[in-house]
Order: sequence, then C-alpha cells, then structure tokens
Amino acid sequence: MFTEKISIFKWCNFFGLIAVSAMFLACSDDKIAGGSSDDAGIYAVKDLDVAGVSQKGPFVTGSHVTVQGIDCKTMKLTGESFEGTVKSDKGDYDIDGISLSSSCAVFEVTGLYVDEFTGVQTTEPVTLRSLVNLKDRKSVNVNVLTQLEYGRVVKLVSEQNTPFADAKKQAEKEVLGAFEIDSVFTPFEDLNIVEDGEDNAALLAVSVLVLVSGDSSKNVNVEERLEKIGTSIAETGIWADEEIKSEMAEWAFASWTNGQMKSLGDNLEKMGYPSNIYDISYFTDEFVDSVWVDKNRDPSVIYSGMYINWSIPKEAYFNPDIKYDSVVDSRDGQIYKTVKIGSQTWMAENLNYADSVQTPSLLGRSWCFANKPENCAMAGRLYTWTAAVDSVNLATDKDNPQDCGYEKLCNLSKIRGICPEGFHLPDTTEWRTLISFAGGDHIAGGKLESRLGMYRDPGTDDYGFSAFPAGNKYRDREFFEDSRDVYFWLLTEYSDDDHLAYWSVFFYETFNFSGGFKDMGVPVRCVMD
Repeated sequence: MFTEKISIFKWCNFFGLIAVSAMFLACSDDKIAGGSSDDAGIYAVKDLDVAGVSQKGPFVTGSHVTVQGIDCKTMKLTGESFEGTVKSDKGDYDIDGISLSSSCAVFEVTGLYVDEFTGVQTTEPVTLRSLVNLKDRKSVNVNVLTQLEYGRVVKLVSEQNTPFADAKKQAEKEVLGAFEIDSVFTPFEDLNIVEDGEDNAALLAVSVLVLVSGDSSKNVNVEERLEKIGTSIAETGIWADEEIKSEMAEWAFASWTNGQMKSLGDNLEKMGYPSNIYDISYFTDEFVDSVWVDKNRDPSVIYSGMYINWSIPKEAYFNPDIKYDSVVDSRDGQIYKTVKIGSQTWMAENLNYADSVQTPSLLGRSWCFANKPENCAMAGRLYTWTAAVDSVNLATDKDNPQDCGYEKLCNLSKIRGICPEGFHLPDTTEWRTLISFAGGDHIAGGKLESRLGMYRDPGTDDYGFSAFPAGNKYRDREFFEDSRDVYFWLLTEYSDDDHLAYWSVFFYETFNFSGGFKDMGVPVRCVMD
C-alpha cells in the first residue's frame, strides 16, 4: 500500500501542480474511506466478540440481548442485528462475530432482574440500552445510566449534528448533573454497580434512586420512570420533574435511618458481591441537599448533611423484642417507658418535662427542636445543663444552697435534677456502669442505639435503651441536626472549666464522653434511684 501511494504521487507530480492538487484530494478521500480516526462513523466492524454485564439489579439468566448497527452520523439503524442471551443471574453476556457497516451500535437487554433491596427476582421485564462506538472496544455494559443518556445522544447527533464522541460526553455530563453528580469521568458503558470505586458507586446510587418512591405502598414501574426521565433529558439536557425528584429525595433522606440502605448492602453480599453500599451516601446526600432539604430548610437549624428523620413516630424507635416497664411523672402525668439493664433501670425515652412555673429552672432554658412541639412529642426536649440539674431549686435549698448557674462549678453528686420522682440525672460513674455492661466504649453505642434513626448504620438495641439522634441547640444560636450522633447530659462537670459539663456521645457504635457548654440544649435520660 505504501509503494502504491508513492507511485501515484509521482504520477501526480508529472502532470503539474494543478493535477497534483486534484489528485491529492482524491488520494485523501481514498484514505478516509479506509477509516480516518477523525470520523468514527466510516469504520466497519468485522467479526468482533463483545462481552459485558447488564444491570438494573443484575439481569437474570436467559434475558434477551440484541446488538443493532446504527449510523454514527444519522443515528438511523442499519438493519444489521445480532442476538444472544444473559448467561447467569449476574447479568453477564457475550456475543461473538459482530460485523457492522458502521462502528456505532445499540446494545439492548430485555428481561427480569434481581431487585437490589429484596434480593428477589422481579416479575415485570425491563429493557435497557447502551449506545456505543465499538472502535477499540470489546466490552459493553448496559445499565441505568446508559439508558438515560441514550435519547440525548441520538438527539444531539441526529438533530444538532454533534459528533458522536462529543455527544456522548455532553449527554453523560447532563445525566449526571440531573442527579447532582459532578465527579464521574468513566464512560457509562464501563460502569458496574457491584464493583468497587467511586464512579461505580455513583451508578449504584442512581440505580437505587430511580427504583424508589416516597410512598412505600406505591410500586414504581422502573421502565416507565426511566423513559420519563430520559425523555426530559433528551429534549433539553435537563431533568425538571420536581415531583419525582422529591419522591426520590424523601426516600434517600430516610433510607439510612429506617434500615433500607443497610438491607441493600446485605442483599448485594447475599448475591455474592462485595458490598460498596456505604460509598453511595455521598451521592444520595448531595441529591437530597439539592432537591429536598434546601426547599424545606429551617433557617434556625444548622444541617450537617446527615439529617434526622423527624417523621418517624416515637413508638417506632423501641425494640419490639424487649419487655418495657413504665413510670408516670406525677408533675404532668406523662408516661415514660423504662427498661432494666444489668443492675440499673433507665428511662427508655428522652425527658419531655416543660413546666417552668412549677420548675423555674426551665424558664428560657428548654426547647423543642427547631421550636416545633411535634419534635418534643417524638424526641423529648432539649435542656441547658443548668436546667437539667434544676439550678434554681439548688440555689434556694435552705439547708444546702448551691450556686450552679452558668460559669459556676458546684461539683454535684446524686441529685434528682428535673427527672421524675424516683429517678435522677446520671453522672459519669453511672454511665460507665451502663457502658461496661453493654460491652465497653467501642461497641456499646451500637448495642444501646435504636434499630432506627442512626445515619448509615442503625444500632441493634440489645437492651431496649433505644437511643436515637434528637439534635441539640448551640448556645443562644441555631439548633444543630446530625443523625450520626446521640447526646445526653451528665451530672458531672468539667473540673477545670466552669463553662462546661460532660455529655455522653454515641458515634455509630463507639461511645465517649465529651464536654459541652452548659448553656447548650441537649436531651436528658434519667436513671432510677
């Protein structure tokens, strides 16, 4: 071929410059017909073997796979078609001997899949597509993201004359942007929901989000939902359906606290995959931030990005396997569940006493989170430390008056504080007894936390203590919400700082003591005398 081109060039030179120029164009055209790297649409594909995985959850054995040729410039199907089937319930397939007149192709998979949450095979088939250029490619994965970009690529190429490679890049950016993702750079057809890596976690996050609804009784038709989202993106590059977005965000907001997200990881592991479930929290949190929380944000609340689900009823936090007792607070008639743990009996819910006439220490020193009464009904009140110890009562004790206000050290021990009669505010020693019984600092938190409410990893609530995040109030400023942490006031003060008292903190499974300003608002749990 090289010798042939030199001969032609010499022949062109013999007839002069004009002839050479004309011949040069002819030679150039001949080169393009052989396949220029600048124009993918001219390449032919001959006897190519392609493998991949097909996933919503993994497609099951026997799902139908079709490869159709499509013109890279016009997006019109060429009529060339090759067929195969998914080989196992892991969604894997391979198709041998693909020969196409254009290097672009549509990979289409139709069948049932294994649901990520239930681990059960679905009963309704779904179809997903992947639109690719097969030049230098022997692997093509088919998934939710490849389906969502499909219509947009077709429109950009066929109606706006965007080169195929550029259309793919633009469509991928727009699809990711619809889910508030800006950190994925792997082509969609190379992603896999059950492999490690941040980009694969992004695919899993989107695959999960399109499956769910804000209404647990509502069945989502995945194919219809993908079609609706994909059509919106195809037209404008933007997905603007606030109703569906809100449903997804509602679910994502609650999923870490109600155990659904943990079940996803468990099911992936049962299907034989290493679970990368915790990696997707970054993407679901960003989605919630942009879609749901910003619209419902209370200006009096500082959000950490790990939100508390205030819609869960109080009763849902208790362990149904535990036999609880109860105590009636004679001051206001409220009934609190109690539970015996080792040698101690604790209140199994947060104190919600608010009578500032009968107990003047509470005046201006206790709050419902975000000043919403319904939050008190669910999670109890937030108290300053001086309110929790009932500092006014201590100061007016005629036999032993003590000044325990803010910026004071009074070294208290064994006082009732604002707890119901027969109970008192626990100190570090009593908390240590509880923590030791529950297995020590590194595991006690998980055993004392409720099965609901904790970000990412719910507790096991082995003893019915049923602790859950209820937020706090930062001094005279905003309320602070973080579903990773559970706080309770202790009686014990910091010996070297009259501004601080101890609180106990659960952080996932780990427990520790920390110091907080005495004028912060923190929940209270009481222990029996």
